[in-house]
Amino acid sequence: MIVIDDALLLVVLGDQDDSRVAPIVQSAGLGGVFTTGLWYLRLARALARPGSGVHTRAFMRLDDDRRSRVRAGLGELPEEIGLITMRRLVPVMSVLPGGLNLLASEALAAAVVLDARIVLTTRSPPLMSAAAAVGMSVDVVDLG
Repeated sequence: MIVIDDALLLVVLGDQDDSRVAPIVQSAGLGGVFTTGLWYLRLARALARPGSGVHTRAFMRLDDDRRSRVRAGLGELPEEIGLITMRRLVPVMSVLPGGLNLLASEALAAAVVLDARIVLTTRSPPLMSAAAAVGMSVDVVDLG
């Protein structure tokens, strides 16, 4: 199982044939791809109010069909992408080491609950350090 960040969520929702991402998603297996509520929200907000940010630029590079898939997936997250409720995560978040911010705490708690790897597109030393402290792994994929 894997917990993916917002940039990877965009790739997965757009059903992009990215050679860097496809093997990671396939290795997670059916029902093994999760994201967090905050990453889901961050992507949805970025695309609801397009600007010059990284998500908007990546979204605009997609063809019309893939943009439609992303919009539909943000309107209702597909069943094959898991999302754990805060009701289940908060007790875990409250005892995590490292003084993490809310975004990182939610990601690490989801990984702990699922016994999953976290897959990011941007290095996060505090998250990586806290994950190592609780025996979880964090992978970083460069989407270039």
